[in-house]
Amino acid sequence: MKLRNWAVRLVLGCIAAGALVYGLTHGKLSEDEPKPPAPPASLSIWVYSKGWEDVVRAFGQSNPHIDVQIRSFRSYEQLYTELLASISAGAAPQLAEIHSFYGIAQLAATGAVLPAGDVLTAGKPAFLPAFSAAFRYRDEDWAVPFGGSVPVLYYREEPFKRLAGRAPALGTWEEVRQTLSLAKEPPGEEVSKGYGTMTVDKELPWYLASLSYAPKKSGGPAAERMRSTLELWRNLTHESKLMKPLQHDKAASDFINGKAGMYVGSSDKLPTIERYIGGKFSFDLAKLPVWKQEALLPGVHGLVALKSDPERLKAAQSFVQELTAPEAQSALWNTVGLIPARAEVIGKLEEEPALSERLRRILSWLPTLVGRAPRYDDYERWKRTERMLEQIELNPQELVEDVGMLY
Repeated sequence: MKLRNWAVRLVLGCIAAGALVYGLTHGKLSEDEPKPPAPPASLSIWVYSKGWEDVVRAFGQSNPHIDVQIRSFRSYEQLYTELLASISAGAAPQLAEIHSFYGIAQLAATGAVLPAGDVLTAGKPAFLPAFSAAFRYRDEDWAVPFGGSVPVLYYREEPFKRLAGRAPALGTWEEVRQTLSLAKEPPGEEVSKGYGTMTVDKELPWYLASLSYAPKKSGGPAAERMRSTLELWRNLTHESKLMKPLQHDKAASDFINGKAGMYVGSSDKLPTIERYIGGKFSFDLAKLPVWKQEALLPGVHGLVALKSDPERLKAAQSFVQELTAPEAQSALWNTVGLIPARAEVIGKLEEEPALSERLRRILSWLPTLVGRAPRYDDYERWKRTERMLEQIELNPQELVEDVGMLY
């Protein structure tokens, strides 16, 4: 029995010695052999607008070590409210798309957002001043602009040219009313098809503010301008009956489907309108007609960076740097219609001989842009203005009281 135990121990010892020798000679990676790849850095981005697929794909190709996770929202309002909740819960993303309509001051006040200077590690590019001003709060930039749009008036060309005998004059709202009225008077297809009506897209507070905005150093009292603009809104809806009430959610589709002769929308809708109209009818666009405004108020898209660990912050910095690069800026202009944020890119676009007349016209309006300074209660003002316009469209006798609390 003892002899058998000794033999077993000898065999086990040989096996252990062999395993030790093999591990020493073969188990260790040589300096020439590749090391296991490091785990990818993760980057969480929340967005609400279209066109991010190509941007993320291009970033992934140049940064394969970064795993980008995109969460899309139906609207900016949904993203904004959930972002505030995620900050409170300590579960915020590293980057989030933001709009100049509202939110930047409230987000800055949470203490969870990084100043734009901490994100632009390669230095701040020369952005359009109006785009940068839209995200400046208390002398600090809190978001990096990457594109924007301006309010414009789209209109059908053929019926108005035929009825007026010339290209329509649409520089003022009085001229707009006169032009639309031409298509309401004759008992023909212009009336039955609704060419004598106009639609306004759903960002109503922006369009209302765009018709009454003036820099602080110019223009009359803001309250007077706002009251006058609300009366214009009331007139378009009730007295002249040129705008159907409460139809803003389908404003773009009504114009595309030929149910309205004019449409107030944003310039970045141009690629969509061109694609869906195709050759069904001819249309053009004009600068937002003059009422009480003394400057053009842009709508600006930006990215806010939220505090995170160094690895994720570095990934966020890389993404922002690539999004604001000239190549990406040009791509956003060509694919989704966003006006580039970088001044140098705009200068190069203006030199392109193949640039369409419509796009060239949009770029020609940029010198008149003025950024609206953010306010802490912008979101409340936005919602209050939405409710006010809804009541005016429902009731022509609706009283307008404290216009100072509107957007």
